[in-house]
Amino acid sequence: MKKLLIIAPHPDDETLGCGGILHKFKDKKIYWMILTKMSDKIDYSSKQIAEREKEINKVAQFLNIKKIIKLGFSAATLNKSNLKELILKISDEIKKIKPDTIFSPYLHDSHSDHFFCTYALNHILKTFRYPFIKECYLYETLSETNQNYVKKHTFKPNVYFDISKNLKAKLNLAKIYKGEFKKHPFPRSLEAIKALAILRGSESGYKYAESFKLILKKND
Repeated sequence: MKKLLIIAPHPDDETLGCGGILHKFKDKKIYWMILTKMSDKIDYSSKQIAEREKEINKVAQFLNIKKIIKLGFSAATLNKSNLKELILKISDEIKKIKPDTIFSPYLHDSHSDHFFCTYALNHILKTFRYPFIKECYLYETLSETNQNYVKKHTFKPNVYFDISKNLKAKLNLAKIYKGEFKKHPFPRSLEAIKALAILRGSESGYKYAESFKLILKKND
């Protein structure tokens, strides 16, 4: 991994799904693509929007992000009608960045923005058109991946990364998003983040781990 692209339907997905990995590899070139934004047309105040921009910038600084790409779709509006536009925008940015590794949400998360994010990406992962992409991982997101109750589509990881030295940083990243994380038993909590890291660690022989579904692997 030399040039990583993390695709997040919403700010905080990158922290929940890949916060440990992003901190672990922050000396690499990391690009952060955020698909949606808060909109004053959908019940968000100017104060909330400004606060979210501050949070995004803090996370980017914490992780030494090389570039933030904001596609600007309104949150919770990704659907079939704007799928073509979404595919074109993601594709254009990928062609500019030329990442060798991509992280994206699990396709069958309960949130429709997550589904259409990775559904769009699937149209782009054609190796004959994007030969520079070597690996693609799907990450799990607390409150979305684990609350998809269609059993045949449950998340089954096949790759684990050791984040034993990065869990504290992941928890600190989560604290930046003051409005998104609440106390246990809310599904997005510091306790839940640590519990999942313990569970994935116990499955893989690490103290703490993040897990992924590897869907593309090209050997040189």
